Amino acid sequence: MSAAEHGMTNGRCYIPTVLSMLREDWILQRMRQRSAEYMEEKALNIWAGTFNVNAKKPVAAVEAMKLLPWLRPTSDSALPDVVAVGFQEIVDLNAVNVVVNNMTYTRATQWEEALATALNCHLSNDDYDVVLSKHLVGILLLVFVKRDHSAHVTDVMGATAGVGIMGVMGNKGGVAVRMRLYDSSVCFVCSHLAAHTHNVAGRNADFANILSKIEFRDTEDGLSQELPSPSSTPAGHALGLGIANHDFVFWLGDLNYRLVEDGSFTVDDCFNHVEKRNFGYLLSREQLLLEKDKGHVFQGFQEGPITFPPTYKFQAGTSFYDRRPDKKVRAPAWCDRVLWRAKDPRAVAQRHYGAVMGIDISDHKPVCASFVAKIQHEVEAKKEVVQREVSRDFDKWESDNKPKVVLSDGGLVGFDAVTYLVPQTKALWIENVGVVPAHFKFTPKLTEAAISKAWLSVAPAFGVLAPRERRQLQFTVVVSHHTVQLLASGQDTLDDTLILRVANGADHFLVVSGHFLPTCFGTSLEQLVVRLEPVRKAAPIKRDVASVQKIPKELWRMVDALYVHGLRTPHLFLDTAKEAVAEAPAIREALDAGTAFAPHRPQSMASVLLHWLQTLRESVVPEQALNLESPRAVVDALSPIHYNTFIYVLSFLRELLKHSDDNQLHVSKLAPVFGRCLLGYAPDRAPTPKLDALERLLVMYLTQGAL
Repeated sequence: MSAAEHGMTNGRCYIPTVLSMLREDWILQRMRQRSAEYMEEKALNIWAGTFNVNAKKPVAAVEAMKLLPWLRPTSDSALPDVVAVGFQEIVDLNAVNVVVNNMTYTRATQWEEALATALNCHLSNDDYDVVLSKHLVGILLLVFVKRDHSAHVTDVMGATAGVGIMGVMGNKGGVAVRMRLYDSSVCFVCSHLAAHTHNVAGRNADFANILSKIEFRDTEDGLSQELPSPSSTPAGHALGLGIANHDFVFWLGDLNYRLVEDGSFTVDDCFNHVEKRNFGYLLSREQLLLEKDKGHVFQGFQEGPITFPPTYKFQAGTSFYDRRPDKKVRAPAWCDRVLWRAKDPRAVAQRHYGAVMGIDISDHKPVCASFVAKIQHEVEAKKEVVQREVSRDFDKWESDNKPKVVLSDGGLVGFDAVTYLVPQTKALWIENVGVVPAHFKFTPKLTEAAISKAWLSVAPAFGVLAPRERRQLQFTVVVSHHTVQLLASGQDTLDDTLILRVANGADHFLVVSGHFLPTCFGTSLEQLVVRLEPVRKAAPIKRDVASVQKIPKELWRMVDALYVHGLRTPHLFLDTAKEAVAEAPAIREALDAGTAFAPHRPQSMASVLLHWLQTLRESVVPEQALNLESPRAVVDALSPIHYNTFIYVLSFLRELLKHSDDNQLHVSKLAPVFGRCLLGYAPDRAPTPKLDALERLLVMYLTQGAL
């Protein structure tokens, strides 16, 4: 078969199916840009509620009216278009129910009947249909929709994620239901997170696990229009739709966050403030609000102002907090919450957020929130008009020419004065000078897997340019731990060539180069001791023994600064102050340039010292030295400079321990930290027998006080 029959022209392949895909992508992009011309907004009322029922029997259908204060907390509010009800602990979370799950279905069915009766017999005249009921052990999520909208509900799916015992059991976890409502995607999540006041990290981890584990898989009805593209899915990861891939997400449940308790705030203090309704003070200690402000959890979610009392823990059957002397008294807490997230934050407005104190079947009170959401709805007739116009435009452009792009500065990117761990970004412009869309993508060289060297990143790495459209390409260089060792040893340079491929067009080659400023990080002890001047100064290297330093001057400067200012600092080397990250670059710059240290916290200098030890090209204590039988033999096996450095660090640690009453440092705390650094282990590297051996050696020398 000839080259022409293969679609080959000038060595390039033009496959009709590929060109058709490019056409579809371009049209889809243009349709999205013009979506305002064929989309209308529908304001729908959404009600979301959560209730931990503490394994109490479901409200019977004949008693469903008891749920009305929860389902419609304000009489002037409109009936919701969508109702999402989340329950926790619908069964006892004992071993039998967790493993066998034999009571959950029965209880879930009973609660569904009660809710359906309340909605269709008491709240409305048979207006609601069940969209889906999904449960996991004690967690139940029910979603109802007004019958007027049922025909516009599609792609309904449910998913669960257990994060309890062993990280997988369903005693704790989440249940999610998603659907396409008109032309917006909506996801509801009901979760029950880890308990106990001080287990904040466990709750944060549960949230992250639920967020990552919940996945809606494609079915015959299909989510093909919403699923991420295969190219954006990590290798080995199932192709599915996650919680974050929705226009609207409502997250409700017993999130179990409590109030921060310490010596200055007791359980009795909490009760006193609750009685006085000092909610503002209590909320300043509320764990979820604090963790969310720090960015540790519920990133991107919003929550309305909390004006209702804590919803836990009550004496069942009453509206009194449980302070019985024969029970464990727990501080009241806002465990039960409703949060939301929208791709367009302006598309959601919260109308109500509160708790119902009159429902007393559990030790929790039910919580509800109501919203008005702007749901998108396509008008098919208008869409067809826009689509015809877009297709006609594409046909004209495509017939005129093939894709053609130009790069500013001739595709040359230069970086000046690159410093260790400090990102530096340069930009070029890419412009489509043709009359058809240009699909561009950075592609690896033939013998390489990545599009660039590890120290370089580019964004965006791919995209589509309309005719005459310009876009900025940002190139960022960051010299990390691994890269700085290669640069110091001469195995790498800040030079790279990137290939920019234009579909059905010409390849472009971008040349990237940078000047890296020398640093004492990532080099070897041997290189540092023969430099009498700072590494930034171009001074001759001293080779005679008399001129060689016993230890690197950089080590002496860091230890001296800590000796003067940090010996009495509590938890030095163990706790890193938040400011350390901000102060570290200035300390590194002073070490490399030989300038005076700017004012800084001792924790910042301690962090830099540990990082310096870990980044040395050869560790202070080589692993092979730990194969020797006696501790003395291990030390004697070190080369002179490694021996001097080891003894110097050891002497400094002994000095630190003399002030243990002030700094609260002990051998058992320092040995693991410095053992890892002296072996050059990264912070996240798993322990090894060699690390254990070095820790024991450090403990022995620091305890005995002599080498």
